[in-house]
Amino acid sequence: MSIHRVETLELRRVSSAKTVRDSSTGSNDDDEHVEILPAGAGPMVRGAGLRRTASSIKVPAGSRASQEDDVTEPLQPAAVLPGRVDGGLNAWLAIISSFLIHFASFGVQYSFGVFQERYQVVDYPKASPSVLSLIGALGTSTMFVSGGLFVGHLAERLHFRTVILMGSLLIALGLVLASFATQVWQLLLTQGILFGLGCAMVYFPGAALPSQWWVKHQSFASGTAVAGAGAGPLVYTLVLSVVLPSLGTKWTLLAMAGITLALLLVATALVRTRIPVRRRSVRGSIWSSLSDAKFRYVFLGRLFIPFSYLVPFFYLPSYVASVTPHPPSFAALLLMLINVMSLVGRIVGGWLADRLGAVNMYTISVLFAGLSILVFWLPAGASQPLLILFTVTFGFFAGGYIALTPPMVGQLFGIASIPSMMGMVSIATGVGNLAGAPLAGALISAALKLHRGGNKWITPAHEFGGAIAFAGGMMVGGGLFMLYMRFAVLDRRFFVRY
Repeated sequence: MSIHRVETLELRRVSSAKTVRDSSTGSNDDDEHVEILPAGAGPMVRGAGLRRTASSIKVPAGSRASQEDDVTEPLQPAAVLPGRVDGGLNAWLAIISSFLIHFASFGVQYSFGVFQERYQVVDYPKASPSVLSLIGALGTSTMFVSGGLFVGHLAERLHFRTVILMGSLLIALGLVLASFATQVWQLLLTQGILFGLGCAMVYFPGAALPSQWWVKHQSFASGTAVAGAGAGPLVYTLVLSVVLPSLGTKWTLLAMAGITLALLLVATALVRTRIPVRRRSVRGSIWSSLSDAKFRYVFLGRLFIPFSYLVPFFYLPSYVASVTPHPPSFAALLLMLINVMSLVGRIVGGWLADRLGAVNMYTISVLFAGLSILVFWLPAGASQPLLILFTVTFGFFAGGYIALTPPMVGQLFGIASIPSMMGMVSIATGVGNLAGAPLAGALISAALKLHRGGNKWITPAHEFGGAIAFAGGMMVGGGLFMLYMRFAVLDRRFFVRY
C-alpha cells in the first residue's frame, strides 16, 4: 500500500476510519490511501496536495485545519474532486485554454515596445519616453493590482468561464477605444487601464486552471500553459513590426482587438473546472496574509522584481536605435529572441520544478535573470554577441519566473487559494510594473541632460546605463528576498525539494 500525504486544512472532517470515495471513479479500492498528517508537516504537505490520484482516503478522527490559515470553508483535496487528473481530455483542455489566454493577453502586453516606438516617432513625437512607457506599464500594473483588490477573490466566487468572458470583452473594448485616441491621456485610460483590467479577469483564473487538473506534473503543466505568454509576444511582435507601418496605428489596433477577442472566446469555451465555486474566498485580506512570513517575503520579492522585468521589453528598440549602428530589424530580432527563450524557459523551468521544487526553481530563475542584465546588457554597448547572449539568458530565466508563479503559490498556500493568493501577491507586482518602466525612462532622460551638459558616458550603454543598472539591481534584490524565505523561513537544508 502506497502512502501519500496531503495538507490537513484541505480535508472535510469525517469520523474515524470512514472512507471518502473518489467521485471520479466511484471506486472502493483499498490499494492506495492518503495519510492525513497534522498541519506543519514536511514541505510537500504544505504544497499542492496529492502527488497523484488516490482512489480513496481514510481520514483519522479529529483532523483539524491549521489555526494559521484563514479558511472560510472546508475543502476536499484536489485529487479527489470529480474528474481525472494528470491526463484525460479535461486536463489537456485546461492547458490549451490557459495557453490561449496567456498567448493573447501577454502577446498584446509584451509587444508594446513596438507601439511605443511608433508613438514616439510618428504619433506623439513631443511626448517623453517615460510618459509613453507609462501606457504599457499602466496596463500591466492595473492587471496585477486589480487582481489583488478583487479579481483573484472574484475568480473563486464565480465560475472561471464567467470571469474570463467578461475580461475578454474588456480587452477588446480597450483596444478598440485606443484606436480612436488622439492624445496620450486617452491611451492611458484605454490601452492602459481598461485593457489591464480585462487582462486581470482572464489571467488569474486562466493561470490557476491547469493546477486543478494536474497534480504530479503540476509545474510542467503550468509551464506549458504559461508558455503562451512567451509564444504570444513572439508572434504579436513579429506581426506588428510588419503591419503597423503599413496599416497605421488605428487599423492595427482594431485588427489586434478582433484577433485577440477571437482567441479568448475559444479559450473561454474550453474552460472546465474541478474545484467548486465557493460563497467566500479561501483566504482573508492582504493585511491578515501579511502575518504569514512566507507571504511577506514573497510579497517583498514581487515588489522588487517587476521594477526590472519590463525594462528590456520596453527599451531594447530604443537602445538599439540610440546606442548601436544596427537597423531596427536587429531590435526586432532581440525581442524575438527574448520571447523564444522565454517560451523555452517556461516549459523547461516547469519540468525542472517538478524535480527540484517550484520554490527552488523560481528563486534560481529570478536571480539569474537579474544577473544577466548586469553581466551581459550593461557592458554590451553595440556588441551584437553580448546583446544576443543577454536576450537568450534573460529570456530563458525570466520565462521560468513567470511560469512558476502559480505552482510556487500553490505549493506555499494550497491549490484552492491560487487565484486569491496570486492576486494579493500581484499587488506588489503592480506597483513595480507601474513605476519600473517610467523610472527607467526618467533615468534615461536625466542621463541625456547630464551628457548635454558636458558629462561623458560612464558605461558602454550610454544614456541607458543607469536604467539598466537599476533594473538588474532590483531583480537581484527580489531574488535575495526569495532566497531568504527559502532558507530562513522554509528549510535551511540545501538539497530539499521545495
